[in-house]
Amino acid sequence: PPAPRLASTSSTVTGGAAAGGGFFDLPPPVDSSSSTYALKPIPSPPPPAADPSTDSAREPKRMRTGGGSTSSSSSSSSSLDGGRTRSSVVEAAPPAAQASAGASGPAVPVVVVDTQEAGIRLVHALLACAEAVQQENFTAAEALVKQIPMLASSQGGAMRKVAAYFGEALARRVYRFRPAPDSSLLDAAFAGLLHAHFYESCPYLKFAHFTANQAILEAFAGCRRVHVVDFGIKQGMQWPALLQALALRPGGPPSFRLTGVGPPQPDETDALQQVGWKLAQFAHTIRVDFQYRGLVAATLADLEPFMLQPDGEDTDDEPEVIAVNSVFELHRLLAQPGALEKVLGTVRAVRPRIVTVVEQEANHNSGSFLDRFTESLHYYSTMFDSLEGAGSGNSAAEASPAPAGGTDQV
Repeated sequence: PPAPRLASTSSTVTGGAAAGGGFFDLPPPVDSSSSTYALKPIPSPPPPAADPSTDSAREPKRMRTGGGSTSSSSSSSSSLDGGRTRSSVVEAAPPAAQASAGASGPAVPVVVVDTQEAGIRLVHALLACAEAVQQENFTAAEALVKQIPMLASSQGGAMRKVAAYFGEALARRVYRFRPAPDSSLLDAAFAGLLHAHFYESCPYLKFAHFTANQAILEAFAGCRRVHVVDFGIKQGMQWPALLQALALRPGGPPSFRLTGVGPPQPDETDALQQVGWKLAQFAHTIRVDFQYRGLVAATLADLEPFMLQPDGEDTDDEPEVIAVNSVFELHRLLAQPGALEKVLGTVRAVRPRIVTVVEQEANHNSGSFLDRFTESLHYYSTMFDSLEGAGSGNSAAEASPAPAGGTDQV
């Protein structure tokens, strides 16, 4: 079938080393002189006819295309025919010698590598391998999965990285390799540092937070007591901007209460409390009355409406205005029957003024294996290509929101 139109198949970004490693590391770049992929040799003119009187002994002849004694590189070929060996040697002059030879000199053989054609063949190999896996034709899939690293080595930047990850996922399917769960725990501080770097380099989360904050700010207009329930607070990077916008509001900032929901940590650290301390210090600096509560929940379905209510009775004449915020969290409930309905019932029970939801548009969880594979390949190619552009100082365009899962969904 025709290859999907991926933004990265014609990318001109060449910087960056190959990503991917472990089980399916990419090989070093393939020598173009020995590769059979995407090579278009331009032959030189036929050599002049040899003098019959000097060729009676059938000795190998040496033909020089550059002329003179400055030739330094050569290539040779030989074949066996009826016990007799025929060989020929062709030597090409270096560029300097070719330039001095003038326009009248013979052409030099040139090898042209078409990276765009190689990229198309790489996409075809990925999709054909995925189709073979779907049909459980593992013999064909194994032959195709061995071609992917060689084809990916001709690519650079985003496409090389995407091919490495998807090639590894396909190889694990073909060889039925299921890695054992990692018993080592990723340090919470290091995980937070990685997330902070991703947040700074990826425009999607920033854009999602900016859009949600703008809607919440408009819903809180004129309110003196506000409450935000964040279903996935993580490092709390969304809320300093909203706190600062509220601090600059005409008439002074409101009293701000934040309830952050997060999963339990593998190392049993109280990460939510640390996030609350950082936000409280920032709110104190900009003179905003701030209260924080962290709720640890393995899944959002464990939440109950009373957990989101104030600690004590509301004695103020002005009621508290609630906003519920969810960024890439609700899709996790699809695997639990009835979980999404329960969470929506909890949201309705707290009677929020506004609910902001950010979710990925790409559909990676339905359809056949090939459909999911093709959708994911489109999605992450665009994602990685725009990240390459952002890393080189270019703006990202026509990209989907940040993925909520990795290639383990393949």
